Amino acid sequence: MKNYFIIFIISQFNYLIMLAQARPYIPPVGPIYNSIQLVNLNFQEIDEVFPAVTFQNGFKYKNNYHYQINVITNSEDELMVEIDNASQNINDHYYIRYKNNGYIGPIFQNNFNENKVIISGIFPSEFVIEYITSSKNLSSKPKITRISKNPNYIFKEKKQFIKPLNIHRENPTILITGFWPPTNEMIRDFSQNLDLNPEGWIGENWEGKGYDIVSYFPEFNDPNCNNCGIGYGDLMVDYQNTSTDFWNIVSNVQPIAIITFSRGNIDFSWELEYNYYNRTNWYGDYESPIYPTPNPPDQSVNNYHIRNSNLPLEIIKDAINNSQLGLNSWIDWQGNPGQFVSEFMGYHGVWYRDEDIFSENTCIFSGHIHVGGLIDWDTAKLATHITLRELINYLNQLDYISGDVNEDEFINIQDLLMILQFILSNQEPSLGQFLASDLNSDDTINIQDIILMINIILGN
Repeated sequence: MKNYFIIFIISQFNYLIMLAQARPYIPPVGPIYNSIQLVNLNFQEIDEVFPAVTFQNGFKYKNNYHYQINVITNSEDELMVEIDNASQNINDHYYIRYKNNGYIGPIFQNNFNENKVIISGIFPSEFVIEYITSSKNLSSKPKITRISKNPNYIFKEKKQFIKPLNIHRENPTILITGFWPPTNEMIRDFSQNLDLNPEGWIGENWEGKGYDIVSYFPEFNDPNCNNCGIGYGDLMVDYQNTSTDFWNIVSNVQPIAIITFSRGNIDFSWELEYNYYNRTNWYGDYESPIYPTPNPPDQSVNNYHIRNSNLPLEIIKDAINNSQLGLNSWIDWQGNPGQFVSEFMGYHGVWYRDEDIFSENTCIFSGHIHVGGLIDWDTAKLATHITLRELINYLNQLDYISGDVNEDEFINIQDLLMILQFILSNQEPSLGQFLASDLNSDDTINIQDIILMINIILGN
């Protein structure tokens, strides 16, 4: 049976690179000067402004020249910054810096597209854009050409194939993984390893929802580390170790769904990644060989083939933002997930989901979430639980009977009337209702489904 769900796509900015993801840990250095350029922006009823501000007076700090622009806005929404003429030499890079010591970056030249860069996932209404270069005399300086609200509203929905759900298999298991803190600590309670979780596994039939939750993650000598390095144990922050451990874990667990977590920007974000690339231009890890072997890792598809998350992204985002946890959840629809071991891990999750299509215990959903490095462990745990609840609710919608639109275990005139409401756009179907209504599996609810429903009701 062909099953489909509504998820996403298409942006008018498809020629740009948008950045806000995990990279090797390199914090900004040097001060933020009070006398730097100041830009005040009032969005009012518009969603974007074009300040055309050029970086002006820099200062020397150690061996580099730093240019800073302080931006103050009236927006509480996620913002994106577009910079033209972004680089003068190969080592030039950028940061977004916050007054609470949070930051996004560093963003290097290999993240640029035709000397242009878009930095997304910016939430505080005041922030500093910092350009760092080794060039004393610049022939032409970078220019901020646009600051805008993230245009998620322009994405058009499309249907994407979903595998049939075998929800009645014994102990359906959701696999969650972590890397650097807080992600390893926030999922520790779901580990079945008593050495890692001496308080005991809480994931068996978690919250009575009918799913087991199991977690795997590396350990670090300093559990509060910033520059954590490779770690030890399962899923070390290393391409070869991550890949070997991952395939062993999924072979044993056979998960119905996978969420991979890693630390993202040093802020309070809960960033839901959509794209994962079978790339070759990875950042090097900590031990030789420092790049994936083979490279690209997935030999079954072309270089830079894109696989996508099919987690219920919008649902998770809204649940986190409505939770009063003080987090900023957003969906990176078109960005670069970081080119480091975390994207590599995320790619493995969606790769396994795509390759596991013929398994009896097939994997239905997979995706990656970058977790802000300023989030405390307890808050991160709560956000993890919210994410899992929404995923389980979404999974449960796939357990449906074709034609039983109102889920009362009968197919009758009530179901017919509900389909009619969907066709007339008087009511929006849930995922389960959509699947139950699409009787001919053509990805559309229309008169053909009405005819089939009438025949079912009449016993034909």
